Amino acid sequence: MKRAAVLELGPLTPAFLFLAISEVALGTYVLSKGRTSPVNRTFFWLTILAGTGSLMDLLVASLTTAGPAAWAFRSLVFLLVIEMGVAYHLGTLVPFPSPMLLLGNDRRVYGALVLGTAIAFAASVEAMVSDRYGWVPATNLPFALLVLLLTVYLVALALTFSRKWRTLEGLNRGRTGILFLALAVPALVMIAIMGMAATGVEVPRMYGLGELVSVALLTYGILRYQLLVIPRGQEAAAPKDRIPSLARGRAYLFEGKDSDRMFRAVVQEVSKGTAALVISRAHPDHLRSRYMLAHTPFLWLAQSPGPDRIDPTNLQLLTHMVLEFIKEGPALIAIEGLEYIIVNNDLTRVLKFLGQLRDSVMVRGSVLLVVVDPATLTERQRAILERELEVIKEEEGAETAI
Repeated sequence: MKRAAVLELGPLTPAFLFLAISEVALGTYVLSKGRTSPVNRTFFWLTILAGTGSLMDLLVASLTTAGPAAWAFRSLVFLLVIEMGVAYHLGTLVPFPSPMLLLGNDRRVYGALVLGTAIAFAASVEAMVSDRYGWVPATNLPFALLVLLLTVYLVALALTFSRKWRTLEGLNRGRTGILFLALAVPALVMIAIMGMAATGVEVPRMYGLGELVSVALLTYGILRYQLLVIPRGQEAAAPKDRIPSLARGRAYLFEGKDSDRMFRAVVQEVSKGTAALVISRAHPDHLRSRYMLAHTPFLWLAQSPGPDRIDPTNLQLLTHMVLEFIKEGPALIAIEGLEYIIVNNDLTRVLKFLGQLRDSVMVRGSVLLVVVDPATLTERQRAILERELEVIKEEEGAETAI
């Protein structure tokens, strides 16, 4: 007895394959442009989920028996929920990092919540019926749950971006609008397709079409605006100060109760045309006016979200931003507020962070400056820092390097 074919590819097969390949290709391309960027990496995993979902769309449209079709549709629902979870996470990263609604920065709880929801929603799929475009659930429950979830996703996304919108102006608002639209498109397309399927309107269920539009817009936004990549600036020449000459490819530790000596060294170097990036606990406006650093980019160590700010616990993102800055050419990196970073992180993580920066400036011919008040450190912490960095001390009014 001849067995019926389990899979029958139809005329829409090339379209499904095109969607899957295009989504993954765009994600791979963006990842190649910034492997250390949390934005690029999150976007890459989003495209992997979208591409896999397009293949599940193909299976749901091509399988000839109800049993395998039900499992394919369950897998599709599972992937859609995970994808929305990753998409919202991406929304908290662009155009600058911000906490999630309700959960703040608790990524573990958020991940567990998304995974549990995905499993529960996939389990809601039971019997299947077929039409000329493939298989759909026999009841509207899976569609109703997904539409509810997608609505919640859109509301959460809108609230998250509205909070960012209020802190931005000019071009940055335009960027935010494009990114919000890009992340909202897939949910809107899915709601439209599911709504038609639930009401008996037979249409090709190509959920990946909205995802491809989203991926294309996000690719444009990420690469066009170079998210989390800090532009360089140049300052006017300044009078020379009594600061020891700083050699390229070296990392220095300034020890003292204030950061004035380090910032005088920064002014000295930028007056020579060296690009600089300052990471500070003190407010950037105060430092800009005091040292006349009008065009030098600053990153403010602050737990409140906003442009040109960074949470002191997010050392991974801080490392990425510094590495991208020095990738453009030799530069000076100055860190004021190391004590604040140590308070908010495990010492091992801080030392790993400083080690990465030190190794990178050595390879790139850049300079790393760190200032710290020895009185705020334990003897062990001070000894470790002095072993990792070259110490510049002040003796009788003159600067000396050890």
